[in-house]
Amino acid sequence: MTENSTTIARRQFVKATIASTAVLGGVSSTGAAQSNGNTQFAIKQGGNCIPIEPLSLSGLPVEEFYDYRTPDTDPMSYKYASFGTESLQRDDTSIMFLYDGPKGLSLVMVHDKLDSDGGGAVSFRITNLPVQGKFVVKDDSYDDSTNHDTFDYSKHRNWNGKETANATIHWTWQGGRSDGAVYRGLGNDFEFTIHPQFNGQALLSGQGSEYEGQVNKWEVLSGNANNPTRTKLKMNQKATITANGCGSGTTETTGNETTNGGGEGTATETTSNPSDVNSEGNKGFFAKLWDGISSILNSVVSFFTNLF
Repeated sequence: MTENSTTIARRQFVKATIASTAVLGGVSSTGAAQSNGNTQFAIKQGGNCIPIEPLSLSGLPVEEFYDYRTPDTDPMSYKYASFGTESLQRDDTSIMFLYDGPKGLSLVMVHDKLDSDGGGAVSFRITNLPVQGKFVVKDDSYDDSTNHDTFDYSKHRNWNGKETANATIHWTWQGGRSDGAVYRGLGNDFEFTIHPQFNGQALLSGQGSEYEGQVNKWEVLSGNANNPTRTKLKMNQKATITANGCGSGTTETTGNETTNGGGEGTATETTSNPSDVNSEGNKGFFAKLWDGISSILNSVVSFFTNLF
């Protein structure tokens, strides 16, 4: 397999990753949302919410960042997998993240790690996708009896006439490979939900011994492409990714886990309850600032309400 100097340089750059992990359900940090212009991206699951920042790499288009290789690509590979995200991949782990490229914002999903033991199976049903988007990478999309993956995509109008899209994807992969997809064209106003099914619950589970394996973690990545934050998600619950930030009724969370040399670190989880008056001392500067602003606004609203 022959690789040009640009590809080698890019892969070496991405392989410099030293990842940190955040555990959903950690310390409250209201007001600490990452933003892109006036847009705040976040992921919500089970009443918890964490701000997320899209990954980006030197203006690289998302297709090149993903770097899906088959025998028909240059560089080529018979593994039918993402080589560009190899340093972000983790064994027996499904990752996803937003990617900000020159052609817009994308959702990137990658399951398992190249050259790891065992395969696996995952099914995602994604509802309320922006209709202007499309799948620019379908891993896998080749025409052969060994390709079991399916991508079902449909458009419809909801109760208020807005057109949205739904996708149902079923993946299975052999040991030593990975699987995934890229949906580009999210825009700056979206809120879609991923309904996951892993392992035995996935439609394509049990395709044969070469596909056997387990996915043990589901993570969302955020921030610097060379040093992303990793947030663990519950594998048996749906997750919603939104451009509207963390609204009321959710608890914003952060956490910290450092990995070295691509290995798995040890998570440190700290939890505080914003509604507990005894947790005031654990709040950060922005949380306290927001509390003060909220108090002033409430007073103003109360004053004018009493006038009328």
